Amino acid sequence: MVARPNIVPRSNNLEIGMIVEETSTSGSGKRIGEIVAIFGDKKRKLQVLELNRHDLSPFLSHAKDKLKFFTIYSDKCRKLDLSRIRKPNSFLPGDVVRHAKNGRIRFGIIIGFTHPEGLYSESIEKGYNGKDLIECVEISGRAGLPQKLDAMGKVKRFTVGPDSLKICEVLPMDKNGGTRIKDYWELKREENF
Repeated sequence: MVARPNIVPRSNNLEIGMIVEETSTSGSGKRIGEIVAIFGDKKRKLQVLELNRHDLSPFLSHAKDKLKFFTIYSDKCRKLDLSRIRKPNSFLPGDVVRHAKNGRIRFGIIIGFTHPEGLYSESIEKGYNGKDLIECVEISGRAGLPQKLDAMGKVKRFTVGPDSLKICEVLPMDKNGGTRIKDYWELKREENF
């Protein structure tokens, strides 16, 4: 009698709402997306909303009026490990950040990236490269996150490097107040000591 190796069937517990990645195509052509529908019993087919790999925003069609979907068999994709998409020290436009230097804390929203030598920066298209300077609009960390204005009434901006810059957690509006930065008052107390 010939011994057969135990073949363990691949568990594919994919559900609606999960973010998946194609496994059947070559490296750079792998699409990612969120499962929106599941069809069939034995050979399950998934309808997936295609997402941008950098910020997980939905892709739009060429006419920019419809979302892009694709269909794939469940054995041709796997659940996406989100830690591979967003590195701990990566920054994206729209992130709320805290800059602390020389005992001064200021908050901002990232609006873009600038190459230190004035060259074209690919950080918006390909993700933050760790070298570019980060452009921010200065905001107040209190309820509503209002933009700060200078003496002329123009929005204050600042440009900093990635060191001494941290992404802040933003709390939604609730019974305790409007949109605000988590632990804002604790940070302000630290600044005063």
